[in-house]
Amino acid sequence: MQLPDIAGRREPTLRPGRAWAMIAVLSALFVISMVDRFALGLLVEPLKRDLAVSDVQLGLLFGSAFAIFYGLITIPLARWADKGNRIKLIISAVVLWSICTILSGFATSFPMLVFLRIGLAVGEAALVPATYSLIADALPPDRRTFGGAIFNSFGMAGASSAYLIGSVAISLVNAAQAAGYLADLREWQAVFIIIGLPGILLVFAFAAFAREPLRASVALDVEMNSFRDVVQFMRSQGWLYPGLFVGAGCLVLGTNGFLAWTPAYLSRAYDLPIVEAGRLFGMYNLVTFVTASVLVPFIGVWCSRYRQDAIVLVGMTCALFSTIFCVAAVLQPSRSFFLIYAFAGMFFAVGGASNTISSFHKLTPAPMRATLTSMLLIFLTTVALGLAPPLVGGLSSQFASGKTALGAGLGLVSACGGAASFLLFWAARKKVLLYLAVTNEGATADAIASGEALAR
Repeated sequence: MQLPDIAGRREPTLRPGRAWAMIAVLSALFVISMVDRFALGLLVEPLKRDLAVSDVQLGLLFGSAFAIFYGLITIPLARWADKGNRIKLIISAVVLWSICTILSGFATSFPMLVFLRIGLAVGEAALVPATYSLIADALPPDRRTFGGAIFNSFGMAGASSAYLIGSVAISLVNAAQAAGYLADLREWQAVFIIIGLPGILLVFAFAAFAREPLRASVALDVEMNSFRDVVQFMRSQGWLYPGLFVGAGCLVLGTNGFLAWTPAYLSRAYDLPIVEAGRLFGMYNLVTFVTASVLVPFIGVWCSRYRQDAIVLVGMTCALFSTIFCVAAVLQPSRSFFLIYAFAGMFFAVGGASNTISSFHKLTPAPMRATLTSMLLIFLTTVALGLAPPLVGGLSSQFASGKTALGAGLGLVSACGGAASFLLFWAARKKVLLYLAVTNEGATADAIASGEALAR
């Protein structure tokens, strides 16, 4: 079967300076989106106190309320990104999620927070698939993996700096209230308002200079304009996309559990004040996530010079080491060793997922790049973010008790996620080899035979 040209024939239509400036602002928006998404993990105890919610409810608020609607809306928005104006889509999305974040500071009940969390998910669902589509059309083929890795590293920085920024915001609010200001706001309310404002300010700068690049022209032997065409193409590739999608989601299952619960675990297990726990966790996160999301994809690029299946081999290796370190972390009696092992585990998980995202353009036809990327993101959110926080909370209450109960949930979720990820990446390996052999060599009989030989 003749497969579509995945790289595109047309040269980028934006000047390099404008293209990289646009990517820089999009990366900053990615940071803001991740801060707005993950800062909730620092507000667990204040929300439990003021809104009388349980750990399971908080897990649902952090994960499922966001992830389910993120997954539902991502594909329609990605189809828009594949066909419509991506710049206007991103601007609308940023305004929506920023307003929902700000309004969360005025929520008076758990249902209100759930509703606003859904709005946050709908807004954030557009950013990543639309941006990866823009990167692929704004940069030459040999710079796309680098551009994608840079963008993804900023997202990882945002996920980690959410705790640093939240800790700083809480400290500033406490100081202001001590001086007689913001007396009518609780600290968690002020945090939501503070972190929601930058997105609205930055999106105006983005709107002022961002330009929509022309889309890559590709050689196709079939029409691929509907979602049904995308589904049919995916089915024709066997385990390629299911293995990568679900494998990447399972890889970061444990990481999302640690992201949601580590500040609370540090506070409960080691009697660390929540502000200090958030600051400490944020600093470790920032270094670990940014380093992993840049370093591992570059290792993947180097490996791809020698192995066509590098994307899955890197994923399998990362799944193995992530599982070992995350499980070892919750067995440590010392806070310092817990952090060392936990962040070693998260390094491999984040690095493996980042390598999959950054290299994914090699396995996606240009006319459906945003749509397929959105499907990958659905599994990274629905499987990982949607399941991990409530699973950790539920398993902890079922299998353990006391200050370290959360550790049981974190260890179980990490072990199951890592094992599943390893097996799913392995299942996708043969199809990855065959796909790359066919697309790189032109769908001849010799190319297919070569790909099948490599797969064996």
